[in-house]
Amino acid sequence: IINSMRMHSIFIEETERLKRLLIGMGMSYDDGEDVLQDVYLEALQRPPKYGNPEENVRWLMRVTINKCTLKFRQRKQNTRAEKEFVQINAGNEKIKLSPDCDVISNEETQAMRLCLNEMDESLKVPLVMKYFCGLNSSQISEVLELKSGTVRKRLFEGRLILAEMLSKKGIKP
Repeated sequence: IINSMRMHSIFIEETERLKRLLIGMGMSYDDGEDVLQDVYLEALQRPPKYGNPEENVRWLMRVTINKCTLKFRQRKQNTRAEKEFVQINAGNEKIKLSPDCDVISNEETQAMRLCLNEMDESLKVPLVMKYFCGLNSSQISEVLELKSGTVRKRLFEGRLILAEMLSKKGIKP
């Protein structure tokens, strides 16, 4: 019970950072809320046994990233099923599927999110953690359980790839 109470307070304190992580990962508002609920339940039902609050925060971030990845995999499966459904029912004009995406007025922000969603997850996650959550490379390495040199390399490669992708879309990085 003590661990659950501790995780509750840590979750509340870190909610804004976790939301920035979700946005950076490309989660829609509704999917992000679902992921946050799942993370919260996991924190209460199976709290880590770390005594250090910083380790608990890292645990929360890892769980959030894992839940995002799972949600993306589920969405890909659902998208394939929707496409098959539309192909089967192509002649029926009454069927209209609403797109599950946020309305973004800023073209550059939309392009940035699209590019991030197209990136390999091993490069996307460190970029999101750095620029959306404000973590430095050593903090990212602790959360992802990677060497700090590996994180710096992924940040460098990710920035290069992101800049190239944006320039192909006509946006100067």
